Amino acid sequence: MTIPEWLEQLASSDSSTMEDSAMMQNLLRKWGGLPKAKVVYGVVYPEGYGRPVSINHIAKKLLQPKTEGE
Repeated sequence: MTIPEWLEQLASSDSSTMEDSAMMQNLLRKWGGLPKAKVVYGVVYPEGYGRPVSINHIAKKLLQPKTEGE
């Protein structure tokens, strides 16, 4: 399964696995520009702390096309 396929599957779901959490944390830290990101039990802390976001919501955001100026 490719990363885009995995993100599509995650975005269309309301659940995730521990593997998904580990993969998302790795993705956000290495290629997402969020070196302090923490993902625990399907909950993403983009800055490593603070307000959490669901892993499924983050997957949807990553799949959205970038708009000019972002």
